[in-house]
Order: sequence, then C-alpha cells, then structure tokens
Amino acid sequence: MNLTHLKCFAVVAQEQSITRAAEKLYISQPAVSKMIHQLETELAVALFDRQGRTIVLNRAGELFYSYVTEVLDSLNRGIQAVTGGVDTTVYPLEITLEVASSLIPQIVTTIQTKFPNVRLNLKQHSVMATNLQHADFIITSRLLPDFVSIPLMKEEIFVGGQAASLTNKRFIQMKDLPTKQLIGLTPQSPLRQTIDRYFAAIDQPLNFMYEADDPATVRGLLEAGVGVGFIPAVTWQKVGRQLHIARLTPEPLERTLYLSTPKRSQTNIQREIGNELIRLFLNYQTTALKI
Repeated sequence: MNLTHLKCFAVVAQEQSITRAAEKLYISQPAVSKMIHQLETELAVALFDRQGRTIVLNRAGELFYSYVTEVLDSLNRGIQAVTGGVDTTVYPLEITLEVASSLIPQIVTTIQTKFPNVRLNLKQHSVMATNLQHADFIITSRLLPDFVSIPLMKEEIFVGGQAASLTNKRFIQMKDLPTKQLIGLTPQSPLRQTIDRYFAAIDQPLNFMYEADDPATVRGLLEAGVGVGFIPAVTWQKVGRQLHIARLTPEPLERTLYLSTPKRSQTNIQREIGNELIRLFLNYQTTALKI
C-alpha cells in the first residue's frame, strides 16, 4: 500500500465510477481497477459494492475512507506548511437553514474568519421540499430520516409583544392569548408547525391576524408594535429584548434544534465547520431570553 493507492481509492470513492476516476487521475481504467484490487487484497476486505457500472463504498469502505481523507488532508497541510505555500483550494459548502435564519450573519462571519477558502452556499425559506441530501449541514427542528442528527439545544418559545399588548404579564395562559393581534409565520414554516402542534394537542387552534413567510418580516412587525407573536428564546433573542415576553402556562412551549448531516463520510474541513457551528449555538444558548 502506498500513497498512490490511497489517492486512487479516495477518487474512486468520490466519483463512484472507475471510468470517471480514471479520467480525473489521467490514468487508464485497468490501472485504477488494479490499484483498488491490490488495496482490497492487502486489507483482506472488500471496500466497494459493485452495482452495474457504479461502485459504492460499503461499510468497511466508508470507515476506511474517513481515515484516508484525514491522512491526505493532513499530508497536504504538512506540505504547505513546509514549503510555505498558501492553501488556495476553494472548498464548496452548503448549509440549509430550516430554522435559526437570524444567526446567518454570525455563521457567515465565523466561517469567513476561520475558513477563508470556503465558498458558502446558504439556503433558507421554502427549503423543506428540496433535496436535502445535497446539503453538507442542515439546521432544523425535526429529526430527518436517513440523516445523522446532533441536538444543538432546546429552546423555550415565549409569547412576545409591546407591554400594552400583554398587560405586563410574566405568565400567560393559552386561553388569554390576544388572538385578534396574533402575528406569525405561514403554516409551512417549521416554527409555525411546532406552535400549531402544541396548540392542537390541547384542542385550541390559533387564528393569526397577520402571517408572513419571512421570519425577519414577523420580527419587524413585532418591533413595530403591530401585535403579539411567538419568540424563540435563543434564536430570536435580539428582537425579544425589545419586547415584553411572557411564558405560556401551565406547560411551556419548547423546541429542539438539530445539526443534521447526510450519512456519508465527512472531510476534515467539514468536521471542523460542524464543530464551529455547535460551538456557536452553545454560545448563543448562554444568552437566551429568560423570564
């Protein structure tokens, strides 16, 4: 086993095709097949499942691939450190935000500062119908099937508005909500779905007077004193500090946010960015709104 074998294996794993891997490596298809066969023989384990013209990593292959990419990334960084070269490789990264869009500036700033070579593609609004498998990370409030989901935090959702709207209450019962003044997101939004499930469970549907599909619009209406809405304690804390907030009783309204990733091997830079996203949310949790 040598470095050429490992590089060849990594490209085949990424391309899922001997033909495309050969084109990318500028060598013949038989040479690629031979190196993969030699690698599997030396390891005494099959690394790929053959499916017609496509080959995909099996369980052993996925495990081995995670180590190989780490080795190759470390080697490249070592070469650049020794030669004094600057890493000019551009790393594309896609983050889909079903929730927490208010933290986008902080997410972008963090990635820009710590990972300047990352070309970031952010997706939000009406994303629930898209193919999430294309994303590297999904920030969501639901458990996605066939994804690895790490809980980022649990946040309470308060009722918030100008003080006059809530008569300065610190606690409010569901039956006392001023329904004629309710402002909220459209029923398709994850936050609205969390709220609707909560009230459906107690057989008390809500009637919103004003609805918008953009969280920033809802926050702006609340700041302007148009009515009363629901304020997540962490992700909407900036607007919440300008409003009077009250806790729903007898049971508080809460949701859990997750960092979800497709079930495939991650590169080192993806792992590092994932850790930074977790750290960012943990930091924001320490400044959550409180009653």
